Amino acid sequence: MTATAGSLMQKSLPNWDNLSFAFTETDFMYRSYGDKRNVPIWDRGEFAPLADIKVSPAAAFMSYGLGIFEGLKAQRSADGRILLFRPDKNAERFKRSAVRLSLPEFPAHQFVEACVEMVRRNERFVPPVGKGSFYLRPLELAVEPKLGLGPSNLFLVLIYGCPVGSYFTGGAPKGVRLQVLEQGRVAPGGTGYAKCMSNYAGGIYVASQWKEKGFDDVLYLDARHLKYVTETSGSNVFLKRKDGVIVTPSLDDQILPGVTRDSTIQVARSLLGMKVEERPLAIDEVIEEGEELFCTGTAWTLQSVREIVHHGITVKFPVEDARKAILDVVRGIQTGSREDTFGWTVKVR
Repeated sequence: MTATAGSLMQKSLPNWDNLSFAFTETDFMYRSYGDKRNVPIWDRGEFAPLADIKVSPAAAFMSYGLGIFEGLKAQRSADGRILLFRPDKNAERFKRSAVRLSLPEFPAHQFVEACVEMVRRNERFVPPVGKGSFYLRPLELAVEPKLGLGPSNLFLVLIYGCPVGSYFTGGAPKGVRLQVLEQGRVAPGGTGYAKCMSNYAGGIYVASQWKEKGFDDVLYLDARHLKYVTETSGSNVFLKRKDGVIVTPSLDDQILPGVTRDSTIQVARSLLGMKVEERPLAIDEVIEEGEELFCTGTAWTLQSVREIVHHGITVKFPVEDARKAILDVVRGIQTGSREDTFGWTVKVR
């Protein structure tokens, strides 16, 4: 992996006290080209100053949505380290998503090395302790000029990153408000378990309609029965029942295997002694048996749900105990203030 020659115009640092979840230009990006007709498929990759990319207007991803992406974070610790959280897990999902869209798998070791080096090269953009995190966005795109449906031969992996704050304006300190929708986020038997571009495109329109009415997001039911909870626009869902059991929808073709979801389950079970069940979760159970509701995701972290609205009826969830306990551990591991007994973090510096 080499750096592109040429002078680097350093970008301005943001105001650390006013970070939001938005794009900020940083110094470096990473790119690697792939060709299915070559062995190995992928080149070694290179780091270059962050800049626009050049692709054909006929690039397959632009017409047919043949693209996938990931999201992961690095954070500073109080003792001066920079820690990247579970990049190997994102690398695994990146490969699974690629297979689903007929893209070549990007080597996991190359993915992790590139992410670590991306953080290192953009180190000055990693926010100070307690001010936010450095968010990485890896993408794989089919860039072969193509007219007509079918697999491609030419591909591009890109990674860019930027400093981010809370996903919600003001941090949503009292929790988010969700409208329950009796429709699926994705089609049954489709690409719901993959992190591909097309899964999110249609949901932007859906969620925006409800955001204009005062909701923070929507909560989708399953596409087959319109009975079971699946996800919000971009996060997994957890319910703490009145009997103390935590339930999250089991993974299937409509549920994305979230890294924060997996981390939440492991922390709750192994470190906090909580009972966690992975099974279908009916919306009626959420309403009748729920004491606490929260969502998980790299961007959302662990976010409380203060209320949902279903068939015009508002259901409130005032309890946050489980979420706060789990988040305290997860965030402690991410920031190095707690022992990483799982071996999840990779030290960048």
